Amino acid sequence: MNPRVAVITSGYLPVPNVLGGAVEALDMMMVRENEKTTNFEFTVFSSWAPGVDKVIRDGAFQHTDFRFIKTPMLVKAADRCIYWAAKYILRKKKLMSYRYIAQRLWYIRKVAKALSDDVDGEAPFDKVIIENHATLFMTMQRNDNAERYADKVYYHLHNAVTNDFGCKHEISQIKKVLGVSNYIVETLDKFLCEHGEGGLKPEQKAVWHNGVDTSRFGSAEAKRKAHDFRVQYGIADTDVVFLFSGRLTPEKGAEELLEAFSQVVDDIPNAKLVVAGAFFFNSKIKSPFEQKLHELASRPHVEGKIIFTGFVDYNDMPVLYEMADICVLPSIWDDPAPLAVIESLASGKPLITTKSGGIPEYASEDGSFILSRDNRLIPNLANCMLQLGNDSELRSKMGKAAYKRGQLFSASFYFDELRKVIK
Repeated sequence: MNPRVAVITSGYLPVPNVLGGAVEALDMMMVRENEKTTNFEFTVFSSWAPGVDKVIRDGAFQHTDFRFIKTPMLVKAADRCIYWAAKYILRKKKLMSYRYIAQRLWYIRKVAKALSDDVDGEAPFDKVIIENHATLFMTMQRNDNAERYADKVYYHLHNAVTNDFGCKHEISQIKKVLGVSNYIVETLDKFLCEHGEGGLKPEQKAVWHNGVDTSRFGSAEAKRKAHDFRVQYGIADTDVVFLFSGRLTPEKGAEELLEAFSQVVDDIPNAKLVVAGAFFFNSKIKSPFEQKLHELASRPHVEGKIIFTGFVDYNDMPVLYEMADICVLPSIWDDPAPLAVIESLASGKPLITTKSGGIPEYASEDGSFILSRDNRLIPNLANCMLQLGNDSELRSKMGKAAYKRGQLFSASFYFDELRKVIK
């Protein structure tokens, strides 16, 4: 009998990933690969959103039970009040930390109850995967779940833990951390050491590298649709397109990229910069930072050359990459392992990125310029953009190397790594 595995997703973005989200895209890739090989019986706990039911019906999942937890209107109203107070009264900088507090607590309560619904005196699941958020370990603090799932909890870690929310003991007792890079695994070890839990044992450490559906990125279908996308955004076939994809937050380096692009346009008059993404996925929330980017793009020097797409449905991302000539992802924080890096490589696009967190574990120097995050970052970005923008042969050479590298991080590779680390 296949192991019964509970997957506890974030509690705000849903799975299926109809509202976007890198982690949510990975979860869907995981369950789809499992349908091909049937190694696990998954139960995916998720918040509900319009559109998820159709995806499930169309997918006809036989080995995944999606359990949606709907958020009551009163809870949603409480979250709106909390967010308003954080933004306008408390003037908090990291606003998204205050966007779904009540919803998350409601979700945790419901998931904890489901985990404790024993069947004939036995736990309903053989293993539990907790997705990224330390608050989700509160499910282990309720209903004796920590004892019920002792030595059965896996922590799929995508970001550095900076706050354990009172759950550091439960985190320290995990079976394994499945970090998206060696870098991110070591950040958790360091956090636990610094907070009195003694760190992780060697057998608790594992890397589960990110992956993408490489059959879709760089595909013939994406190539066919790329021209239509250029037409949609007013981009000529002869234009040289630089692409940034990701959330529009300061740590992703979009501001530095816009400043570098302003130094490029004189030497490459047909250059265009496409900025794909939003502050918070498929929502109407606009941040002051996003507004600042639009102001930078309205300067006379670059006006009309910088195109903001807003949120792009994940199904359209392969086409977006295909219409680009060069990808620029200049993270200025220790980015654990951004999917955009793998997606650009798998699309066969030369990449300009930074030595940030786990990025060097994915990108290779034959297909990427990997820059230091120092006070020369903006001019160095501009220099690399000029090199690639003015040299089609270099673009082709690096693009081929990038494609070869990207094929290593396929969906089947991603699922095989899971099977190896969960035993």
